[in-house]
Amino acid sequence: MFAGGELNKKQLAELREALASLELPPRKRQRLLWRLAKYGLIAAAKRNVRNQQSPDGAAWPGRATKRKGKMLRNLPKLLHIREMPEIAAVRVYLQGGAYRNGNRSVPAGVVGYSQQNGMTVRVNRGGQKNQDQTGKMATVAQAKKLRALGYTVKRGKRWKKPTYREITEKMPYAQAGLLIRKLSGTVAKSSWVIDVPAREFLGMSDDDFNKALARQLQAIGFGWDVNAQDIKGKT
Repeated sequence: MFAGGELNKKQLAELREALASLELPPRKRQRLLWRLAKYGLIAAAKRNVRNQQSPDGAAWPGRATKRKGKMLRNLPKLLHIREMPEIAAVRVYLQGGAYRNGNRSVPAGVVGYSQQNGMTVRVNRGGQKNQDQTGKMATVAQAKKLRALGYTVKRGKRWKKPTYREITEKMPYAQAGLLIRKLSGTVAKSSWVIDVPAREFLGMSDDDFNKALARQLQAIGFGWDVNAQDIKGKT
């Protein structure tokens, strides 16, 4: 599956103008496109992820959870280039990653597209049990919540709060969730909406594009005396 992330219209027009003016042979033209994808677009994607920002320099929206660490760290590793000489083009696409949604595999292109453009998804709980929770035990967070809500178990003639260890080792994850909802008086939602904000990682700023084009023209033996600032569109 392919994800959007090609050059923007302005950059594409400038690339076509450069190719036309140089009258590159077909093989040289294809080599230039491949190098722009490899050392321009993909290199920029790695830099964007490293800096956690969009090509224009804007910081990505943070996570909705308290989880720390850099986002989208593995996506640039999944970027590949497909040669398309029949139409004098190349395509950058995502493949691999072993992403999953429950028991179903999710193509890397779907993950990349949702992150690049953002998306809103409504999730239905469904009537069947979540197979991912089979055999899963209560978490420490659930144990803390249960104790805070006053959950107790009978020990002989007395009622006592179980320890974190007792809860996490003996209580199933689903049961802990059910008890938390009952003790807190909340009703389980039948569906909910997940908003994934756009975190654009695939793309180049005009300045980066100009530099990449000049550099790769030099690399293939054309435009040896061309500087980035000499290319139309330099800002």
